[in-house]
Amino acid sequence: MKESQFGFSYSWRDLEPIRALSVVVLGAQVLGAALGFLLPRFSHWFESMWFGGALATFPAFLLGMFIQDRWKPGSLKEHKVMVLRLGLIAALLSLFAIAMPLFGFERAA
Repeated sequence: MKESQFGFSYSWRDLEPIRALSVVVLGAQVLGAALGFLLPRFSHWFESMWFGGALATFPAFLLGMFIQDRWKPGSLKEHKVMVLRLGLIAALLSLFAIAMPLFGFERAA
């Protein structure tokens, strides 16, 4: 793991120990973004895509933790700092998506 100005930076190689968790989250974000595009909730397509991807992030993180624990038992505890950081980011993204209407984003007609 290489340090960055934000305190941490993960490459795809750094995520190898928790690959299943990473793949589940990334896949859900792509699927959520696609659904957001196809079923727009906001007036601009990018806002709808971002909403879909962000909203899917935390539930996918929870599912990914379950799959990761079944696939490589003990890997979550072994890499708990990385898992905790990813979980915090996932929770924040989903919370921001839920709060989008409060920030004045226009709903799709």
